[in-house]
Amino acid sequence: MSVLFTDLYQLTMARAYFEANKHKDHAVFEGFFRRCPFKGEFAIFGGFDLLKKILDEFHLSSEDLKYLRSLPAFSNASETFFDELKALHLKDIQILAMQEGEVVFAKEPLIQIRGPLMKIQLLESSVLNALNFATLVATCAHRIKLVAKNKSLVEFGLRRAQGPNGAMTASRSSFLGGFDATSNVQAGMDLGIPVVGTMAHSFVQSFVSGELDAFMAYASSFPDTALLLVDTYDTLRSGLPNAIKTFECLRKNGHKPAGIRLDSGDLVYLSKAARKMLNEAGFSEAQIFASNDLDEKTIESLEEQGSCIDAYGVGTQLVTSAGQPALGGVFKLVELNGHPRMKISQQTDKLVLPAAKNVYRFFGKDHEMLIDVMSAASEQAPLAGKEIEALHPSDPFKKAVVIPSQVESLLKPLFENGKWLDSRTLSEKRQFSSQRMSQVRSDIKRPHNPAPYKVSITQRLKSLTDALYLKESPPAVLE
Repeated sequence: MSVLFTDLYQLTMARAYFEANKHKDHAVFEGFFRRCPFKGEFAIFGGFDLLKKILDEFHLSSEDLKYLRSLPAFSNASETFFDELKALHLKDIQILAMQEGEVVFAKEPLIQIRGPLMKIQLLESSVLNALNFATLVATCAHRIKLVAKNKSLVEFGLRRAQGPNGAMTASRSSFLGGFDATSNVQAGMDLGIPVVGTMAHSFVQSFVSGELDAFMAYASSFPDTALLLVDTYDTLRSGLPNAIKTFECLRKNGHKPAGIRLDSGDLVYLSKAARKMLNEAGFSEAQIFASNDLDEKTIESLEEQGSCIDAYGVGTQLVTSAGQPALGGVFKLVELNGHPRMKISQQTDKLVLPAAKNVYRFFGKDHEMLIDVMSAASEQAPLAGKEIEALHPSDPFKKAVVIPSQVESLLKPLFENGKWLDSRTLSEKRQFSSQRMSQVRSDIKRPHNPAPYKVSITQRLKSLTDALYLKESPPAVLE
């Protein structure tokens, strides 16, 4: 995870900054996304494990520098430039960010990095890589949690994830987003996530003497946790009857069977039939666990149809974020040497608000989130109980007057003087995220046609934006 984990143009810009004597200009960059994923109105911010690794390992080895010298873009670069790269450090970088696990919204800065222009430019690609995918999977996980209601959720995607790093990021982000466990044993050891496992069809098939012998053998090894896969041959005529016979043996020996897993077929019909058969046999506490390429929409449908499923295993669709393959987070220069900078585009949604900013969250008397307001960092912080005018970032006719009961500043110190400042555990972040989501109105987090959450700006930030836009945007010439 060296500095070379970046796009080439970051390094070519670094050389050009150095040769123009701009590399030490004091810059402020902000990272954000323009649209919430999955056609929703919220996201769960994640990716701090990889972000910390990127910051901890920000250097170039002799081998890295040798490779750079071999590239045409750097074959004639000066030795002083390579000396500058060799001495890279981040002690003069300051990072503010929203907390990992925070509920975040479109167009507001999630991370703000301050320091020498060249160094921040070299961080851009890797920082976005760390935050984009993790945020996407954490959001996907929580959306599944919302439709699954109080059912247990297990991340099952190790075999289908995009390589080892993708698998570990997906396991961590799924837990952050609200999943209860993972099948990934490495994630269990490294991250403290509870691990869950059942059996595969191959185990049942390996017993040529039959399915019942397979179940008995497995139950003999795991008498108190046996979750039997019942759809290898015929779920209702073979799998369930044999599972019940196995459970009866377990009960006679003082054990309590865990349950069954359904991995194919009509999960609504099969879960209802299985529940009936288990109850009639006296195993009403046996769990019905379902898998089979599940996603948010499928689980929502299963719940609406009244299935008797107690827990879900979700794999491919979650860990690959199949519903939306990329978040689209961006990282933009907003201030240089104390002067606000602004990217201007003919596409209104690509216009970037200038200046280093603060983001404040306003809460109502019931502790629900009311609105997020962006201000210039130089502005005074808004106060609870005081009337505040909040303006739409791009529509001049939309505004709101808000009297918050509580105001919270969302951008908090994360990295300073070369030190990482976030000491919370993953479990603490997961709990924090769950508590935050409980403060979001139900119409904002509903899965279909959600109400938009208001992200606004202050009058001062709007005036600054308007003035800079007029200054930087050339007038249209009609002939």
